[in-house]
Amino acid sequence: MKSFSNKKFADILKDHDKIVDCEFIDCIFVKCKFADCTFINCIFSECSFLDCVFTNIQSKETNMLLSTFINCNIIGVCWANFQSGSFSSPIYKFDKCYLKYNDFEKLSFKKFDFLQSSLIDCFFMNCDLSESNFKSCNLHNTEFSDCDLRKSDLRKARGYNINLLSNRIKGAKFSYPDVINLLEPFDIKIEK
Repeated sequence: MKSFSNKKFADILKDHDKIVDCEFIDCIFVKCKFADCTFINCIFSECSFLDCVFTNIQSKETNMLLSTFINCNIIGVCWANFQSGSFSSPIYKFDKCYLKYNDFEKLSFKKFDFLQSSLIDCFFMNCDLSESNFKSCNLHNTEFSDCDLRKSDLRKARGYNINLLSNRIKGAKFSYPDVINLLEPFDIKIEK
């Protein structure tokens, strides 16, 4: 396995490539693009990705731990495939990121701050999102299923789809008018 520690990678373009048997520890990736790539038997530990683009990346036997994404575009990623055990988290931070068609399953985002990110058409399933901050995030068509959203802050967030019957939301904070979306599964009519 090739190992890289405290290394900076800039302007790398990988398109339909296979990245095999690599270990990255505390590395920084700047303005890199990974399109339709497959990571096989790789490790990313506490890496930072700045201004990077990820499109439809796949993972086989690859683990990511506590990675930071700042100002990245991330499309079509299933994050559960990068998880290395039930107590680890592949993601440490999203800051001003654009995420579309991402799946998050059985991940812990407890007290996580999504920091002005847009999560479009994403899906959270069986995730711990308690005390997390989605304040002012664009969550257009993002669904939450069997998630713990207790004490989460969704004030000024817009576009979310949260079913009150399948999620725990006690103590969560919402703001008008988007809070009305919580009543959609009940097929009731609300007049102004």
